[in-house]
Amino acid sequence: MSNLLNIEQAFLNLPAVKQGLNLTEIRSVQRTITNAKKKKFEQTLALSKLVTSAVDWFASEEGRSLMNEEGITWSNEEIGQKVFGWQKSFFYKVVKAGRLQEETIATFKTKCEEAEAQGQEPNRSLEGLLKFAKQMETTGAGSGETGEGSGEGEAEGEGEGTGAQVETRAETIFSFTYKNTDGKKVSLKIDANGNIKTNGTSGEVAEAVAFLNSQF
Repeated sequence: MSNLLNIEQAFLNLPAVKQGLNLTEIRSVQRTITNAKKKKFEQTLALSKLVTSAVDWFASEEGRSLMNEEGITWSNEEIGQKVFGWQKSFFYKVVKAGRLQEETIATFKTKCEEAEAQGQEPNRSLEGLLKFAKQMETTGAGSGETGEGSGEGEAEGEGEGTGAQVETRAETIFSFTYKNTDGKKVSLKIDANGNIKTNGTSGEVAEAVAFLNSQF
């Protein structure tokens, strides 16, 4: 957690506040969600390697020969749709990720870990990874992609690209949902940078805060 004043940190450390806000349980669930995202990302990376290998096989002499024998002519886009059931945009993201150098992926993972250590939420996804690789390319460090392109906009390059940064958003440090006397669900979130998002008016938020205070 970052960007908290000392009095704010002390307030959140009060046993009554921790209990009232379910902070221990919330942190536990947040860790579970983070670990699940990491696992999903690793599985997606493994999938991308398998799909890229499959695309290369379709482009090989053996693959093309077998398709010709059966009277089949598929473009890469059709392979994505007919074989894997994916739309064009997602299919090409998977293929492009499968062609990234391991050094690029490792650097991206490290940057994600660094962001989390600073209380930020990294975009640990195919989209986030490809944006990171694009940064490496535009900063002259290389795209981190290898091999012949089967996707769109692929390029070759080398380099570690340590100047690139992962896409992040500040961690949510406080949130609540309150059903007011009119039956409206008023929600409020505060992130680690102090940004507040709410769907309620100042009066509705004040009513929710008053109710929260009444519970202590």
